[in-house]
Amino acid sequence: MKLPVLVGLSLFALAACTPQPSSQAGAGTQPIAPAAYAAGSPSNTTTAFDGTYTFVSIQNVSKGNELDVAGGNAPITCQTYSNLSPVTVHNGLAQFQLLGYTFQGYVTPQGHLRMGSGYGHGIEGQINNQGVFNAQGLGACAYNATWRRSS
Repeated sequence: MKLPVLVGLSLFALAACTPQPSSQAGAGTQPIAPAAYAAGSPSNTTTAFDGTYTFVSIQNVSKGNELDVAGGNAPITCQTYSNLSPVTVHNGLAQFQLLGYTFQGYVTPQGHLRMGSGYGHGIEGQINNQGVFNAQGLGACAYNATWRRSS
């Protein structure tokens, strides 16, 4: 795999865990403008999962916690982080902010949610009937994260 691809894939690993202030107070009740890159389909969504999901936990699940890229010339250390911004869902469209990138996707009626950034980065997971969103971000590093519905 070429270095630019690995660097791009590692953006989630580096960005996913940087604390981000919420740019939208009460965003779970405010409209979200859909981006052209929003994952999923607006015709296969539901408002049943609308609300704000507050960060609960994140776990670095990268194998070995360090990956060699570019033939072993530039190792990427998979960081351990402690905070993520909230996930907001309005009219079935979910949004998540990460280091200036906006991830978006539509929640299916079954609670499945895949969000893309428009730059090849993504997270994917499931919202259960207790309002818990468990997701995984994959790139050069891998993380499991959890959010809980707060409104």
